[in-house]
Amino acid sequence: MDWLTTAITGCVEKVKKSSVTFIDFPHITENGKYIFTRDGVWTGGFWVGQLWLSYGHSGDPALRAAAEHFTQRILPRAQDSRNHDLGFMFYPSAITGWRITGNESWRQGALAAARSLAAQFNPAGGYIPGWGFFGQEEWSGAVLIDTLMNLPLLLWAAEQSGEDRLLQVANRHVEKTLANHLRADGSVYHRFHFTPDGQPVRGDTWQGLSADSAWSRGQGWALTGLAILAGQRSNPLWLASAVRVARYIIGHLPADGIPPWDYLDPDKEAPKDASAGAISAYGLLRLYRLTGEVMFKDSAVSVLHALSRHCMLDDNEGLLAHATADLPHGLGIDQATAYGDYYFLKALLELKDVTLCG
Repeated sequence: MDWLTTAITGCVEKVKKSSVTFIDFPHITENGKYIFTRDGVWTGGFWVGQLWLSYGHSGDPALRAAAEHFTQRILPRAQDSRNHDLGFMFYPSAITGWRITGNESWRQGALAAARSLAAQFNPAGGYIPGWGFFGQEEWSGAVLIDTLMNLPLLLWAAEQSGEDRLLQVANRHVEKTLANHLRADGSVYHRFHFTPDGQPVRGDTWQGLSADSAWSRGQGWALTGLAILAGQRSNPLWLASAVRVARYIIGHLPADGIPPWDYLDPDKEAPKDASAGAISAYGLLRLYRLTGEVMFKDSAVSVLHALSRHCMLDDNEGLLAHATADLPHGLGIDQATAYGDYYFLKALLELKDVTLCG
């Protein structure tokens, strides 16, 4: 697949170029230029992850130096007490960096982040609240589908430390999510509300078209989170649930292979969300490794080929165009995003590895 080699090379070169000029963490673009944050908000780990992935592919010492610098900068966030996205922040950065370099302080930072994430768990309710960066709205009873993607941090930390409570928190949160977020057709609610003692109230959304619609990035978070978790624990229920979500996504992909921002938006001219495509493609490849079902690999190839043909950026900042961060709140519409960039490169490299392994 010549297009795959070309896409990986283009992404790595773009990351290298950006590493020279980016002095803070890229978040989402506005008019083709990244908005940066000093502390990484919830997306900082994705920039660090791009640097580590690019270094792993190229061996360029300048990329390693940049990755080390930004990994150090993200460490203070391990103490966050209201942040359900600590897995997003520390798995691509500190854990990846530790695996490559053996830097013990980064392993300890990731362990601290895992403990901070577990400390947010509501034991009576059985869930980690979806704390976010959403102004003054009360989120203590709201659970986001995104949190599934952060639980691999807890499973890794439990294996590293032997702290069984971390594993228990992950297990109970997944159980709660599968019982309430996952719908009969394989789609998922973006947000679900519970009473403090865990009684279900209603399904909802924050970034999708409606409570009962299928916000495409949320479907991608569900698929990929469940696939990663199932691989970590060899859990058949988690794997079967990932398969259900994957089949929903595959059944709702448009002919061009690039997801709309919400699969149930009837407007055919509605914005795309290329980041949802990249996230879902990575999840499909993880699922292919677990099941051997060629359909999952073929679907991932179709999406990634479409993204490489129609969404790779040249002049503007970022790797992947045509993402939609948050349409209902007017944020990052038809732009690049740190998470879209990260999962695009990660999925491309995963496809390369899958192809080489057969």
